[in-house]
Amino acid sequence: MLARRFLAICVLLMSCVLPACAAPPIAMHHVSWSARDGAPQMVLTMAQTRDGWLWLGSSTGLYRFDGVRFERYAPPGQALPSIGIGILNAFDDGALWIGYRYGGVSVLAQGRLRHYTERDGLPAGASVWGLERDGGGRIWAATKHGMFYLDGQRWLAAGAGFNLPPLAEYKTLMRDRAGTLWAQGAEGVYRLPAGGQRFVKATPDSGTGVLFQVPDGSVWSWNAPASRLAALTQADGGAAPRRWSTAGEEVNSLLFDRQGDLWVGRINGVEYHTAHAVQRSGLQQGLSGRWVACIFEDREGSIWTSTSTGIDRFRRQRLETVALPVATVTNPLAPDADGGIWVGRYHFARPYNGNGNGNGNGNGKLTPRVLDLGPTMALDRDLIVAYRDTAGVLWLGENDRLFRSSGAGPVRVVPLPVKDSMVASMAADDDGALWAALAPQGLYRLDAQQRWHAMQPPAGLPDATPHVVASSPQLGLWLAYLHDQVLQLRHGVWRRYGPGEGLALGKLEAMHVARSHVWVGGEKGMVLWHGERFVPVGGVGGVELEGVSGIVELDDGDVWVDAAAGLYRIPAEEIARLKTTPGYRVRYEKLDNLDGLTGNAPMRYPVPTMVKTSDNKLWLSTTSSVFRIDPALRPKPAPAAPVLIRALGPPGHPRPALDGLRLAAGTSALQIDYTALALAMPERVAFRYRLDGVDAHWQEVGQRREAYYNNLEPGDYRFSVEVTDYAGVWSGRPAMLAFSIAPTIPQSWWFKTLCALLLLVACWMLYRRRMHVFALQVAARLEERTRERERIARELHDTLLQSVQGMILHVHAATLSLPEPAPERVAIEAALQQADDVLLEGRERVRDLRAGEAGKQDLAEAIGAMPGRLGLAEVLHVKVEGKLRQLHPLIYDEVLAIAGEAVANACRHAGASRIEVQLSYGASELRLCIRDDGAGIPAEVMAAGGRSNHWGICGMYERAEGIKAKLTLRSAPGAGTEWLLVLPGGLAYQATAYRSWFGRAG
Repeated sequence: MLARRFLAICVLLMSCVLPACAAPPIAMHHVSWSARDGAPQMVLTMAQTRDGWLWLGSSTGLYRFDGVRFERYAPPGQALPSIGIGILNAFDDGALWIGYRYGGVSVLAQGRLRHYTERDGLPAGASVWGLERDGGGRIWAATKHGMFYLDGQRWLAAGAGFNLPPLAEYKTLMRDRAGTLWAQGAEGVYRLPAGGQRFVKATPDSGTGVLFQVPDGSVWSWNAPASRLAALTQADGGAAPRRWSTAGEEVNSLLFDRQGDLWVGRINGVEYHTAHAVQRSGLQQGLSGRWVACIFEDREGSIWTSTSTGIDRFRRQRLETVALPVATVTNPLAPDADGGIWVGRYHFARPYNGNGNGNGNGNGKLTPRVLDLGPTMALDRDLIVAYRDTAGVLWLGENDRLFRSSGAGPVRVVPLPVKDSMVASMAADDDGALWAALAPQGLYRLDAQQRWHAMQPPAGLPDATPHVVASSPQLGLWLAYLHDQVLQLRHGVWRRYGPGEGLALGKLEAMHVARSHVWVGGEKGMVLWHGERFVPVGGVGGVELEGVSGIVELDDGDVWVDAAAGLYRIPAEEIARLKTTPGYRVRYEKLDNLDGLTGNAPMRYPVPTMVKTSDNKLWLSTTSSVFRIDPALRPKPAPAAPVLIRALGPPGHPRPALDGLRLAAGTSALQIDYTALALAMPERVAFRYRLDGVDAHWQEVGQRREAYYNNLEPGDYRFSVEVTDYAGVWSGRPAMLAFSIAPTIPQSWWFKTLCALLLLVACWMLYRRRMHVFALQVAARLEERTRERERIARELHDTLLQSVQGMILHVHAATLSLPEPAPERVAIEAALQQADDVLLEGRERVRDLRAGEAGKQDLAEAIGAMPGRLGLAEVLHVKVEGKLRQLHPLIYDEVLAIAGEAVANACRHAGASRIEVQLSYGASELRLCIRDDGAGIPAEVMAAGGRSNHWGICGMYERAEGIKAKLTLRSAPGAGTEWLLVLPGGLAYQATAYRSWFGRAG
C-alpha cells in the first residue's frame, strides 16, 4: 500500500515537472537586452504612456525605453523622492503614476513631477503596490496599511465607510471594462461598482495576489499564498471559463494577454499557456536571466518580461516554423488535395481547426506522418524533388531513385532511364504524361505505360537539361534552362524565348504558371510573361528581387516571391499597373527574420521552394527550416509610431530639446537626437529629416537616430523629422522643433552694421583724400599755367609792347617834322592812331594773361556785361545762389569763356529774347546753368558736336575738359537751349588759408 502511494506521488510530481521541462520554446520573435545593452535589472513594474514610451520601474530608479535605447529618467531640475519603484500605471490623459516601495506617490504629467507624501495624507513608510482609477475617475492607492483615495490634493483613508477592513494590506488594483474597481489584499478581493460608494467582497478567500480581466469578459484572481487561479465572474454570454494549470515551480508573475492566453513567470523561465499547448523559454532559449518578476503587454501586442538581469520581448510573427522529426538539408514540397502537404518524406495533414496562422497561439497543431516505404526501400539520403500530378499521384525523387505513391497501394519505385541521375523537376502535360528534368542527362517523358522517352524539342537546346519544369492547362508546358532560355510547348507547338524577348536573369531558378501569367525567377531578378515578351519586375527604390527560388500567384491576384533577401508580397493592383505602365516599379511588402523567416532561399534544390496548399496557406523551404504562413492574415495598417525630438546641442553634449531653445553664441556644430516610439519592430522604421535654411530636400538616413550639422550661422532654425510605419510608408506628420543660435560679438548685427559704417567712413575718407590729392595736382598744374602766362605777359610787355611803343614814338617824332596840311602827315597820323589802338589791345591781352587780383573777381558781373560788349540787346538775367567764392584765376577765365560762348550763341544764332544764367556756389561744387528761349540747336548739329568749320561748341567742351568739369547740353528745335557746367569745389575754389587732410578748404 505504501509503495502504491509513493508511486502515485512520484507520478504526480513527474506530471507537474516534466511538462514544463519538455515544453517547446515559445514560438515568437524573441529579443533580449541585458545590462551591457543598458537594460535595468530586476524591473518590478512596467507601463506604457500615451506617447508610446515604455516605462520600467526597478529598485534602482525609473527608466524608459523607445525600442532601441534604455535611459534612466531624470527630469531637468527635478528628482524622484525614492529610487525604489513599486508600481507604475499610465492613464489615457497621458499621466504616469508612480508608487514607491518605501512610501509615497508621484505623478508625471507634461514633463513635470508632483509628489505626494505623508504630509498629503499617505501613510508614512507604507509601500504602494497599486494605483488605479475607479469608474468615476478617482485615484486609488493600494498600500501596506490600507486603501487610500485622492480627494483633490489630499489622500484620505478608505475605512469602514467604504466597507473595507482598516489597516489591511492590499497588493493589486484593477479596473475592468465596465468601470468596476477591483482590489485584492490580505483579507480577500473587493469590488467597487462604477458609481458605487461601498466595496463588496467578491470571495471569502484571503491572500494577496493579482487581478485580471480576460478577453471573454471574466475577471480572474491569483491567490499567491495558495498558488491558485480563480474565476471571479463569468465570461460574457455565460460561456464556460477555460481551465488553467500553474503547477510547477514557484510563480513570480502572471499575465492574461489580449488573446486570452496565460503567461506565467517563474524562477527559471517564462511559460506561454494556450488552449492546446504550453511553451517555455529560459536561459537556454535566450532569456535574459532568471527570476521573471514582471510581465507586461504593450499596445502593439508585444509581451515584455523582466528578469533578474535584463528585459525580454516576445512578439507574434507572421511565419510559423514547422518542426520536422529529423533535420534535413533539402525539403521538397508537394501539396495534397485536402489542405495537407508533403515535406520530403513527411506528411502534414491540415490542422484540425483550419486556422494555422503561425502565430504560436495554439490554433492548429501540425503532426507529421512519415511515408512508409517498406523495409526494402528505406531512404538513406534526402529527397530532392516532390510533385503531385493532376491524377493525385505523389512522386518523390532522390539520387538514382524515383518513388510513386497513388495512396491506394504500396509505394513503388520507378526506375530511371539513365544511371547516376536524379530528377530535378517534374510537371505533367495536357495529356497527363509526366515530364522530368534528369540531371545531368536531359529532358525525359514518362508515358501512361511507365516508359521513359528522351525528348529533344525541335526548338530546344542540344545536350542541355532544363532546371525547372512547370505547366498549366491554359498555357501548356514550360521549361526553364539555366542561362536565360525558356521553351513553351502548347498544342504540340514549341516556342523559344531568350534575351531578345526580355530574359536577362542569368541562372533561372523558379517558374510559376497560373492562369494567363508565367513568372520566371533567377539570380538577377524576376520577369512576367506578358504580350509574348517578358517584363522585368522591380521594386520601388531600385530594389531588385534577386535570388528568386519560389513564386506563387494566389487566387486574389497577389504574388508571393521567395527571394534571397526575404519573402515578398506584390499586390494584385501593382501587377495590373506593371502590365500597363512601361518601366513601372511595384510596391511590395517584405517579410524577413523579423517576421520569423530564418535561413536563405536555396539556390539549387528543391524546385520550387514555395508552394500553396489547397487551404490557401503558403509553405516555404529555406536553408534552415520549413515555414508556413496564412497570406490572408495580414496585420491591419497602423499609423506610424510617434516621432520625438529628444535633445540638441554641441556634438556629444546635447541637452533636452525645448521648442524655442536658444543655443549659446559661437555654436556652429550641432547634434540633434530623435527617436520613434516603435516598440514592436524598431528595425523596420526609417527616418528622414530637414533643417530649414540648410537642407534643400529631405535627408533620408535609414534607421539612424541622430542628425549632425556643421558650420551653422547664428539665426533662427526649424528642424523637422519624419518616420515611416512598418510598411515603409512615410507618416506625413513630421515632428518640428524651432531653435536659434545666438551670435558672437563679431556675428551680431550691430557689430556688422558698425563695421559697415566704419568701412563707409573709410571709403569716404579715402575718396576725400583722393579728391584732395587730385585737386592739389590740378591746382599745381593751374599754378604752373598761371606762372607761364605771367612770364609770357612780362615778355610781351618788356619786349614787344615796349618796342612797338618806341617805334610809335619815333614815327610820331618824324611826323612832327612834316607840315600839318600835308597829306603824308595825315596818313601817318592815322596809322599812328591805329598803332595806338593795337598797343592798347595788346596791353589788354597782356593784362588778361596775368592772374587777376582776387578781390576783383566777379563772375556774375562779368557774365552780365557780355551782351553790352557784344553790342546786343539787354536780354540777360543773372541769378546767384550761395556765398560768393573766389575762383582760381585760370578756372575763372575758362568758366567765363565758356559762359561767353554760350551767351554769344544764344544772341547771334538762336535769336533768344531771354537768357537766364544761374550761378550756384556750393560747398562741394560750382554749378553754372545758362538757358535761353531761342530756336534751339538742330539735332544734327548736336550729334556732330557743332557746325562744320565752326569751333565754338567744340571749344566749350575742350575748355570744360581742360579744367575737369562736366558740361552738359540739352536742346531741341524751337524749345531753347540749356548748358550746365558742374565743377568740383576742390578744383574750382581758390584756397584762402589751408586745406585739411580731408581736402576741405580751411
